[in-house]
Amino acid sequence: MKIYYEDILVDEVVTNRSMTVDEALELIDFDEEKFISNNGFDDIDYNDFKLVY
Repeated sequence: MKIYYEDILVDEVVTNRSMTVDEALELIDFDEEKFISNNGFDDIDYNDFKLVY
């Protein structure tokens, strides 16, 4: 499964079940502050994350 923020690939997770965005981000130890600074955002909207299987 791939985790995207808008069109940016955040990370990939190998799983045999469906999961929520929150579960996937927790699994990869998502660092919001680092992601914001690396991509030049002021803030992020968690509704813009999507999971692609």
